[in-house]
Amino acid sequence: MNVPGTNTVRAAGPAAVDHDALAATALAATGCGAEDLLFLAGSTTDGLANRNSDLDLYVVGDFRVTGSETAARQGERTATVAFHEGREVNVAVLDPAALDRLRKDFRDAVASLAEQHGIAQLVDEDNLKILHRVRTGRALRRPDRLQDLRDDLGTGDLPRYLLNVAAVAAVNRLNDVAGELADGHAESAAWMYREALVHTGQCALAAAGVTVPSVKWLVRLLRREAERGPAAQSAPALAPARCAAHTARRLLEPPADTAAALQETRAELAALIDSVGGQAGPYVRLVARPKLGRHR
Repeated sequence: MNVPGTNTVRAAGPAAVDHDALAATALAATGCGAEDLLFLAGSTTDGLANRNSDLDLYVVGDFRVTGSETAARQGERTATVAFHEGREVNVAVLDPAALDRLRKDFRDAVASLAEQHGIAQLVDEDNLKILHRVRTGRALRRPDRLQDLRDDLGTGDLPRYLLNVAAVAAVNRLNDVAGELADGHAESAAWMYREALVHTGQCALAAAGVTVPSVKWLVRLLRREAERGPAAQSAPALAPARCAAHTARRLLEPPADTAAALQETRAELAALIDSVGGQAGPYVRLVARPKLGRHR
């Protein structure tokens, strides 16, 4: 909880996060100025952090970051620059040219949702992380520039995009499970069913506006969404919570009867897709959804 008059917030773990101290650390590590965009993102702003979680800071521009365990990805340079209450402080520099490419690629991917022949997917999964963290980050310097970056990248479309991608992946994997069961490969079917549950859970979360891309948080997120179910006032709001609760239960308590569980998950996914209306594009509604069959 934020404390009025301070720039310190309480994380999920026992230690508070001092935003001013983090900003000073990032400024020293990169040489960026007070007028440059600086934002905190990751598990801390997602409400998922524990006492061992990293603190992830981002700057945008032509800067060099110095520190230990420096890593370089396409369009991103990251280094561990300090420790805050025992937690690593990582600073990542995002390359403006790479963000321009991401903007184009994501716009093309979102545009494909209107097509019936398929959905264009972002090739680099790190791009989903960047889009999510820009969308949900907390600005420590220049919040106006963070909002401009969100608008420029189109991060408002991220939940809808992830919903459609996850729905297609879930339907396809559930069909694979049915095929393995039909051919007598029970153990393979049980394994594939768990993968189908991951995609189904991601679809439920995206329908609820949750865009965390890392699977490691899936159970926490599903449980959190399921707990919101009783407060839902409409069927469209209730469907993601119902699907989240079902998925979490099946992930944590693998079924003895995969065939029966498969039919149950098909029904939950079908209800979820039906509830989101126009958020599901033509490919999901006309191609993927019919594969689940009729469900009430």
